[in-house]
This record gives sequence, structure tokens and C-alpha cells, in this order.
Amino acid sequence: MENKIKNKKIYFVIIIIIISITTIGIIKINNKQVEIIQLAQIEDRQSMGYLIKTKNNKLIAIDGGLKENTQNLINQINENGGIVDYWFLTHLHDDHLGAFVEIIKNTNIQINNIYVSLNDLSWYEQYESSRIDFTKEVFKTLENEKIKENVHQPELNEIIQIDGIKAEILGIKNPEITENAGNEQSMVIKFDTGKTSFLVLGDTGTQSSEKLIKTQKEKLKSDIVQVAHHGQAGATEELYKIINPQICLWPTPTWLWNNDAGSGENTGEWKTFETRKWLENLNVEKNYIGKDGNQVIEVK
Repeated sequence: MENKIKNKKIYFVIIIIIISITTIGIIKINNKQVEIIQLAQIEDRQSMGYLIKTKNNKLIAIDGGLKENTQNLINQINENGGIVDYWFLTHLHDDHLGAFVEIIKNTNIQINNIYVSLNDLSWYEQYESSRIDFTKEVFKTLENEKIKENVHQPELNEIIQIDGIKAEILGIKNPEITENAGNEQSMVIKFDTGKTSFLVLGDTGTQSSEKLIKTQKEKLKSDIVQVAHHGQAGATEELYKIINPQICLWPTPTWLWNNDAGSGENTGEWKTFETRKWLENLNVEKNYIGKDGNQVIEVK
């Protein structure tokens, strides 16, 4: 009789242990974080590239950087599953899309969806003539047989659901803006996990900032913002006040962060210190800067 009672106690303890282990496992899975990866800068030029890894290991890419950033981007993609489920291209400049073009041309990385907002090529020929060779290369790349069926031009305010993350398109091409023309075409995307929001501005400038404030003011508040145009001469102070971020991601190399044209800190003509002061005044809690290498930001 005593042995039966003892055996029942042992059995009960085993059941409790199994239930505890299973519960811990479930909690761990449910608490898995979304990761935002800010890609390192090539120090002689600015660039921009981000990856977002979802809780179930879907991978979202944003721009990617210069041609010289290609290998780092490939490494990061391969380390995070090897497939890009969604790739968002903010605008057609080589410091943003050079690596994307190289990956399409020279690798077999699978890309399931590509979102880009395009004017007609003739628009770029008229207003972005100094960059037309690369622009034509992007147009040609988007017609590549490997990806052309997966290329989408989003509508304004379109919502794309990605593994629990809502990606809302708050800004698309602005063909009426022809000053600082290419940068002002930047697609603006807000990613929202339900607990944390991340606003991507690309190279948004003064006029597109004003347009965003006029048309999307109620949607702009975000926990995290990608600082526009590599941190200088981009979005307006008013736009940042409305966004009111806690965390800023800067796709910015050392010389630009320091506004150093070769004669020391803050001796250059760039406006980085102005933007830094704006965001300091908003009591931003944390800055992640591209000059510091690849960085992983975990969010809920």
C-alpha cells in the first residue's frame, strides 16, 4: 500500500514537472521579440538599410544601402533565414538601392514581395537627370524575370499584414514636388506590432514633411523613427515633434554624425547637429547610429 502511494506521488511530481516545462516553453515562444536590424555604414559615404525579423522568422527588408554594402546585407539575410518575404524600396537612389540591384543581378536569394512607388521614367529624366543611369538600372532590375511578378506599387494608406505586424503606407511618390526631387519621392511606411511602432521616412524632405503633416498627422506618432536623409537636411522639426519618438535610428556614418568635413567636429556644411538638437529637445531615450556597425534592436 505504501509503495502504491509512493508511486502515485512520484507520478504526480513527474506530471507537474512536464506541465511546468511545457508552460515555460510556451511563455518563451509567446515572448519572442521582433528584431529591427540597422545595417552598418560604409564610412566614406552615407547609406541606408534595415531588416525586420518577425516573431515567426519572416524577414522584411527596407532599402539595403550602397553597392558596397551588398555582402553585409547578404550575410544578414542568410543569418536570418535566407528568404526576404517583403522588401520595401523607399526611393531610387544608389545609397539606398545599390545593394538591392546587386542582389537581384548576382544572387538567387528568394524575394517574395517588393513594394516600390514609381513615377514614369520620363519624370526622372526631367527632374533627376544627374542620377538617370542608376534610375534606369533600377527600372531594368524590377523587370528581371526572377522578381517582376512580385513587384507591387502600393496605394496611399494601403495596409499590408505581415506575421502580426501592420505595415501602413503613409506616403508614396510625390510627382508634383520637383525641388530636391528624388528624395521627396520617398515612400513612408509605419510598421506596428500592436505594442511598438516604427516609422520609416527614407529621405523625406521639407515639402513631403509638410504634405505628411497635412494628410497623415493623426497617424504619425511612433515609438521609433528612422531619421530622414541620414540625419541632416531632411524632415522638418515640426514633423519630428509630431512623431515624438522614444528611439531614433540614424543611417549615418561618423563624418556625417560629427559634421566633420575634414577639419574637425561641426566644421562641415551639413545640418546633422541641428537635427540632433531637435531630437535631444524631444527627450529621445536612445539613438542607434549606423557608424557603430550592425545593430539589433529588440521590440515587443
